[in-house]
Amino acid sequence: MLKLISILSCCIALLSSPKLIADEVLKLGMSVALSGPAKDIGQQLKQGAQLYFEYANGLPDRSHPKVSLMVLDDGYEPARTVVNTRYLIDQHKVMALFGNMGTPTAHAIQAILTHHQLPFLVPFTGADFLRFNTPYPVFNWRASYLDEANEQVRYLVDEQGHKAIALLIQADEFGLTLEKSFRQALTARGLKPKVTARFRRNSADINKALKVIMRNEVTAVAMIGTYQPLSLFIDKAMHRGFKGTFTGVSFTSSTALFAQLTSKPALMISEVVPDPSKCQAQLCALFRSLIHKQHLATSPQIFEGFLNAAIFISALDYCPRPVTQACLADAMQQVLEKDPAIRTIFGLSDTENKPRVYRSYFQ
Repeated sequence: MLKLISILSCCIALLSSPKLIADEVLKLGMSVALSGPAKDIGQQLKQGAQLYFEYANGLPDRSHPKVSLMVLDDGYEPARTVVNTRYLIDQHKVMALFGNMGTPTAHAIQAILTHHQLPFLVPFTGADFLRFNTPYPVFNWRASYLDEANEQVRYLVDEQGHKAIALLIQADEFGLTLEKSFRQALTARGLKPKVTARFRRNSADINKALKVIMRNEVTAVAMIGTYQPLSLFIDKAMHRGFKGTFTGVSFTSSTALFAQLTSKPALMISEVVPDPSKCQAQLCALFRSLIHKQHLATSPQIFEGFLNAAIFISALDYCPRPVTQACLADAMQQVLEKDPAIRTIFGLSDTENKPRVYRSYFQ
């Protein structure tokens, strides 16, 4: 009997040890565009997340369970996101969706998330419907689209002096969300868009929108879309003699957009992460080291995926064992509020818990 008590005491001590490696594997699911005209964004988010998860899984003294990330291609099409989500839940038994890409794709799976009470973690979108009173667990750290719209209007109106501003909008929930945000930011300065033109998601057919904007004598265009149609729009506008300023949001993917341009526009993209090549925090140095070893190019989207995974792994220290779905979103919020490694990256003061908006300029 004494021997049995001794064994049990030993086991309890091991279970309470912070260095204990849990046996379970935490399964996460991710639905992003790995094909189609927005594929560069999804591929970079996937690369960044896998980069950190592989690093964390390989730590010899890790105190957290291993993480398995299953990534499925939805081509940035909501119907495919629905199919992927059902597969990830029913067949792969994921405990959360992680790093999904897009506003219309997120909008399409709300009923599924609500029914299963599945945590929706670090989605690549700044949509308001994921930030207030959601009927399922959500964790966001990236700036909202209203934050990004305010930064662009500050740049265009307050710094550059533009008043004749056009909106070029992807015609879906993504575009509608940002149109509302831009109108709100412009209204605060006594302005409204001079003209609004739209184009279809996953389409490069911007000719009609270009004609509408060019005949309205605007001096700036705030663009809402992905890199492929926006690069075409910019190059065609410049070819027709447009000499104004362009802006785009972080979802555009500045790296992919800049790479596709053949013209030399005045262009600013709002970002939700600091420049990973200049950031001095320890996680930034780790990112650069791992990127170099994997021979990957640096981009804001790869860095964002990397930070998403780093926040998730840190959050596991705030969850009891075994880790459950119920703790994940709140634990990730605690990381944002308490973890010095994460807070240093965003330059958060003692009273700040909301990361700021950054800028990239085409040069």
